[in-house]
Amino acid sequence: MLVLRKHPGVHLGAYKQRSIEMKQLNSYRFYELGGKLHSLLVADSDARASDMFAPLSEAQTLLDGFIKGDVITLSTSKSDAVKLLNKIGAIFNRYFIDPATKQLKTQENEDRIDIHELTLLKGLVEKFEHALAAELNCAPTYVAEKCGIYSTFDLAENAQDIFAENLRSTIPADAQNEFSAAGRALAFGFGTAAVVHILRAVEMTLRVYYEVFGGSLPTKAERHYSFYIKKLAALAEEDNRPVHPDKRIIQMLAQIKEHYRNPLIVSESSATVGEALQLFGMASAIISMMAEVISASRLNTLEKAAAALDDADDSDDDDTPSVKKAKSA
Repeated sequence: MLVLRKHPGVHLGAYKQRSIEMKQLNSYRFYELGGKLHSLLVADSDARASDMFAPLSEAQTLLDGFIKGDVITLSTSKSDAVKLLNKIGAIFNRYFIDPATKQLKTQENEDRIDIHELTLLKGLVEKFEHALAAELNCAPTYVAEKCGIYSTFDLAENAQDIFAENLRSTIPADAQNEFSAAGRALAFGFGTAAVVHILRAVEMTLRVYYEVFGGSLPTKAERHYSFYIKKLAALAEEDNRPVHPDKRIIQMLAQIKEHYRNPLIVSESSATVGEALQLFGMASAIISMMAEVISASRLNTLEKAAAALDDADDSDDDDTPSVKKAKSA
């Protein structure tokens, strides 16, 4: 199960994105809290204090986590939760904490919880249960079905893991963020949103891929998908280049542009979840292919730099003392 919560804007280049962050909801924690609170409701009116130690301490710990937002952010029921927590804490401190040392005190077997205290406690438990039930009835929680071969959890939390671990340091971080956003969109069945995020991830990686062959970024006006493809296609045909762009990558980029990018320019167009899933797989492949080329290029640059340094060191070692003296002069 997934729960939505507001998330501050994340700056991606010149694009300001305000998104909703999804957080996994551990539904068992509600069952657990209900069980601990129920043990307080069914406590005997003449219950011994020692028998209430575990129910009080366990309920206190769980309720404190709910109030702090560890499970879900409480809203309308939070004030009742705080009142209940304060009452549990007051009873626990009265019967189990030594006021002088602030340590646990020894319990007498005949000590009983005051019946008036128990009645107030049970009333607060019931009030919080009603408030929580009303709030959860309107909470933005959804059950998302499996999407294709991908599990809901993996799409929502680990979409970037579709890339090999050794390539993640090469693929731009913003591109991976966009791919993660595409996974979350797919998890909730938003095909068009997923396609938009995937296309942005492809273009962010394409820009870095272009730099490998173009040498530097083009002017700001030329930094767009169509220019990169056109320029890379021209570079692939040059005979005097030591390394050429991969024509397979250029063809795949052109297909993405033709079948997914161009249609979405028209406001009436949209993409289905099925189409988004197809692009999800295709884009992950082409981003990985571009990342491999980028990584190899960077490694080659480092090797050349290291070789140049070695040559410079060898040259200094081969100089005669008179030459070294002249160089130092």
